[in-house]
Amino acid sequence: MARLRHLPTSRKGKVDVAKGANDKGFSILAWIFGLLVDVILLLIFLLAGLTALNILIQVIVLIVGLINHSDELVMFAGSERPRFLRDGVDLLLSLFYFGLSVCLYKLYSALRQRLMHLFVSPFFELFVSKRYLLASEKGRLVSIISVVSVMGVAVGTASLIVVISVMQGFDRELFRKFMGVFSHIEIAPHPTYHQSRFMDEVTYMELLRRLDAHPDVVGAAPLIASESLLQARVGISEDKSPALLRGFDIEREANVTEFQTYVVRGRSDPGYREIVLGNVLARRMGVDVGDSVIAIGKLIGGPNRNIARQSQLAVVGVFDSGLYDVDERFAFTNLETMQNLLVEGNVASAIHIRIDNAYDVDRVAEEILEIVPFGYYLRTWKELNPQFFEALWMEKVAMFIILLLIVIVAALNIIGILVMTVVQKTRDIGILKSMGASRVSIMTIFMFQGSLIGLVGTSLGVVWGLRLCGFVAGDIDKIFQLPAGVYGLDRLPVIVEPNLIILMAVCSFLICIAASIIPAWQAARLDPVEALRYD
Repeated sequence: MARLRHLPTSRKGKVDVAKGANDKGFSILAWIFGLLVDVILLLIFLLAGLTALNILIQVIVLIVGLINHSDELVMFAGSERPRFLRDGVDLLLSLFYFGLSVCLYKLYSALRQRLMHLFVSPFFELFVSKRYLLASEKGRLVSIISVVSVMGVAVGTASLIVVISVMQGFDRELFRKFMGVFSHIEIAPHPTYHQSRFMDEVTYMELLRRLDAHPDVVGAAPLIASESLLQARVGISEDKSPALLRGFDIEREANVTEFQTYVVRGRSDPGYREIVLGNVLARRMGVDVGDSVIAIGKLIGGPNRNIARQSQLAVVGVFDSGLYDVDERFAFTNLETMQNLLVEGNVASAIHIRIDNAYDVDRVAEEILEIVPFGYYLRTWKELNPQFFEALWMEKVAMFIILLLIVIVAALNIIGILVMTVVQKTRDIGILKSMGASRVSIMTIFMFQGSLIGLVGTSLGVVWGLRLCGFVAGDIDKIFQLPAGVYGLDRLPVIVEPNLIILMAVCSFLICIAASIIPAWQAARLDPVEALRYD
C-alpha cells in the first residue's frame, strides 16, 4: 500500500483519502488558510500570556507599594492620587484585559475546533500532530502536562533573555566607564630601542599633528603616568598611600577621556601644583577639596644618599568614576606638574588616542601604526586590561549555559508528554501503520508535537522576556532601587540585542526538538500487529 501523504477529513472527522487525492489544489489553499488561523490563535495566546504577566507584575508592585507607603492608607489629600491607588487601577485594567483575551482565546479556539475539517493539510503528519496536541477529551493529564511544559520552556527562555540583557547592559556600562578612564589606543617608546621611557616634545608634537589628521581619530593627547606615594602630612612616619599619578594636557584631554566629567567636588582643571583625587583615595587619606597632599616622585642622587623628589600639591577636586579600583588608586594633574615631580623637561611618557568606534580599534590601530616612527609600540584597549574583558565574556557565557539548563529541564517534560501520548495512542499508531504510514511518518507526527510545544513555549518566553526587560529598564524602581553608592547606577541597565534574542530563542526551540527525538523514535518502532492485538 502506498505511503499516505495526507489524510483530509470529512465534516465528522473521518479520513477521506480519495477526496483528498482529487482536490489537491483546494487542499493546499485550505492548508494556507488553516496556517493563518493557527498563527492568529498563537497571537491571541501570547496576548493572554502577556496580560497574565502584567497582572503578576502589578500585584507585586501593589504589594510593595502598600508596604513602603503604608502611611498613605491612613489619609491622603490633594489632587494627586496616591501611588498605591494608581497601582491598583493598573491592576484592575490588567485583569480586565486578561479576562478579555482569555474569552477571545476560548471563543476562537472553539470556532477553530468546529471548523477544523476545513483546514486540510497536505502533510497528514502535521494534521494528526495538532489533533493529538489540542484534543483533550480523553487526555486531560496529557493536556495539563503540555501546559506545564509550555510554561516551563517559556519561563526558561524569559529568564535567559532578561538575565543576558541585564548582563549586557552592565557590560556596556562598565565598558563605557572603562573607556572613560582609559583611552582606546596608546603609543609609547619601546624599551628595547629607547633608554628613556619618555618621548621629547618634538616627537610627540609631530605625532599629535599626524593623529589629528586621521579621519577616525576623535582626539589625541600627551600623557605622563607614574606610580607615586601620597601622604597627607609631612613626615617620614606618616602613612603613605600608593597612587597612579597621571599628568594631562587639560585642554586636549577632554577629547580623549572623561576624567574631568567625573569630578563631583571642586574643579576639574588642575593647574600647576594642583591635583584631583579619586573619592576612595581621598577618603582613605582623610583629605578633601582645599587640603594639600605630599607627592613623592623621582629619586635624586645626593652627596651621601638618594633623596626622593617631593612636591606639595593642593587638592582642587575629587572624582568618582564608578570603578572602585580607579577611584582608589588614580589621581590626575596637569602635564607641567608631573614633569616637575619627575625632574624631566617637556616630555610625555605616551600619547593616548580616542577613536570613533572602540570596537573598530584593530583596523584603526593598523592604520595608525603606519604613521608611528620606528622604535615606538602601540597598545589597544584590548591589551591594556585583557583579563577584565575576558572575565566579563566568560561570566556572560557561564550565565547563558546555566540558564539554558532551565530550558533543558522544561524540555524533559516534553519527553514525558510524548511517552504518555504514545501509550495512549498505541491503537492509533497501529491503524496508521496498517493504512500505509511509514516509520518516518509516525516519527514526524511526534516530532511535530514536540516542536509545537517548543514553538509556543519559546514564543511566549520571548514575549515575557521582552516585557520584563521593559519593566526592569523603566519601572523596576517601583520594587527596589539600586544603591548608587555601591554600583554607581540608580537602576539596572538593560540592553536588548535582537541577535542575542534570536540566538536564545533558536537554542530553546532546538532543545525542545531534540527532546522529542527519542519518544518519536520509540513510536515509530511500534509493530502494528502488536499495537492492535490487545485493543
